[in-house]
Amino acid sequence: MSDNTRTKEAVTCAIRHIGTGIYSSGKIRLYLMQRGYSEAVAAEAVRLLIESGYIDDLRASRKVLAVRSGKKQESKQFMYQRLLEAGIDPEFADLVVDELDSDTDTCKSLYEANFGSPDEDSSGREDEFLKIAGLRGYSMETARKAFRLYLEQ
Repeated sequence: MSDNTRTKEAVTCAIRHIGTGIYSSGKIRLYLMQRGYSEAVAAEAVRLLIESGYIDDLRASRKVLAVRSGKKQESKQFMYQRLLEAGIDPEFADLVVDELDSDTDTCKSLYEANFGSPDEDSSGREDEFLKIAGLRGYSMETARKAFRLYLEQ
């Protein structure tokens, strides 16, 4: 069977899999390869699906990031890694991460989501705040700066 025929078959297979869902180019490429298509055929099928609008890594990025806010907020570096793990093309991951608020602002939002408004007890719990920020990928410097801003509000 020719590569062109296999590519058309792969496109049809991917469209059936995508349905009304939102998938990244990397996830669909991997899916097609797991279904037995060669890397070249899978890559060409993905290219055609991107051109026709079935796959949109920017839309898929927004889906991934939509659940990473509030108490689940993460640093830009963690978000970037999460996008790559979701099969988002690195070029699109770079674009999306560049549009995110600064780590200081998102870390402050993380504090607000987890602890509410600061009270007189907050300043004595700095270690607790910094630990949460560290688990979410924020540097110690950013976490401390965000903590000071959090206390100032």
